[in-house]
Amino acid sequence: MTFPNIKAWNKTGDDNQTMFGRLYLLSENAGDYEIKILYKGHLVRSIKFAVDAEGKIVDNGIATSNKLGNNRVIVPVQVLGDSDGQWDKMAWKTDAFYGNPLTGFTAMP
Repeated sequence: MTFPNIKAWNKTGDDNQTMFGRLYLLSENAGDYEIKILYKGHLVRSIKFAVDAEGKIVDNGIATSNKLGNNRVIVPVQVLGDSDGQWDKMAWKTDAFYGNPLTGFTAMP
């Protein structure tokens, strides 16, 4: 999924205009976010995260607990509805991170 108008920050000095319209800078809009995904008109995913004043997604502690390094984060995704068919809701305990459970992770309901 790409969002061409959303950037963490703009350090170029440009006026934030792109061929897609004006940039939305996370660094100017710190706070809590939620992305909702629709499939065939039905809500199928909800992803919640926070952004700090530098425009970076805030580590909820999972990346640090699992020693991911750099600026990587893991964000739980709530799967809604049954459009995906059957899936293993407990796979994160054994298969989420290269066949290992994620320390500090709690699955969404």
